[in-house]
Amino acid sequence: MMKTLSASPGGDPLWSGLCRRWRRSGWFRGFTLTELLVVIALLGILAALLLPALARAKQKSQQTACGSNLRQIGFAARLYMEDYNGELFHEQEDWVLDDGTQVGTLPTSLSGVSGGGSGNSHAKKPWVIFLKPYLISRRVAFCPADCTPHSRILATDLTGYSGGITDVGQTPPPDSEQAVAQSEHLSIESYALNSVFTHKSARYALEGALSGFATDTTLRQLADPNFIMFSERNCEALDAPDNAQYGSVTQDDYHTWVGEAALVRWGSGPYADEGWLRYNRHGRRANYSYTYQQVQCLPWSKARDDQFPDHRVRAALSNPPQ
Repeated sequence: MMKTLSASPGGDPLWSGLCRRWRRSGWFRGFTLTELLVVIALLGILAALLLPALARAKQKSQQTACGSNLRQIGFAARLYMEDYNGELFHEQEDWVLDDGTQVGTLPTSLSGVSGGGSGNSHAKKPWVIFLKPYLISRRVAFCPADCTPHSRILATDLTGYSGGITDVGQTPPPDSEQAVAQSEHLSIESYALNSVFTHKSARYALEGALSGFATDTTLRQLADPNFIMFSERNCEALDAPDNAQYGSVTQDDYHTWVGEAALVRWGSGPYADEGWLRYNRHGRRANYSYTYQQVQCLPWSKARDDQFPDHRVRAALSNPPQ
């Protein structure tokens, strides 16, 4: 009868013989403590080398996905403009002064643009809703590297977003996206719109930088009309529960004419060195969507000029972020 190897070596002479041969050949030789320590050290070195590479790969993947989102958003904005006579929706029709107030008539000189007009009584017109018909999904409005808590309700129209309110004095329904996001400090989007497309800046008009809303007509009047249309929004500061003085959950645009500090450095306390824009979400860089659909990942030193329609930084910081 043919003898088979037993799974257990107990009392089996054939198994014992094989084990003796394997021991002599080194197959069953145990590891010494020194050898184990060397192996552990080598594994630690490999992990130390591998983990940063994996982190960089993840960061690069997030940056690429974010750029893809912004490309879709920029394309959606261009489609909207093509359908509406070359312009985006208007937040209000009056001239906007530096402090955000408005006047019906353009001031005669730059001394009259600092502020002192009437307040804005219109409810916010969220670009995520107005551009929704041109977007694949509302989720493209979120950067994968934006770690803030995101809105739980992704509305597709103004009724779901704010109850269709038309005045800032009105209260949105408690179950609307805006109300829930404000009460829970949730981020509604990771990107912000350059408000020259939805506002008429009195300063820009008097300086000759832009004659009114940024439309296809006014863009053609610029020496270089390819400037930044969408930037990465500073959700970490704007939506923070401890930033009541400078934060705003519904703030989805930014005014460049007030100067560079408002874009990257305003506020106080833990938010003193931040602004409307998250200029360093991807390492020391951020993604930007330009008026003609181009998307670039740039450090602030390269992007700051392109925030302005004439590529001239207003109220430039003496020591801006690099």
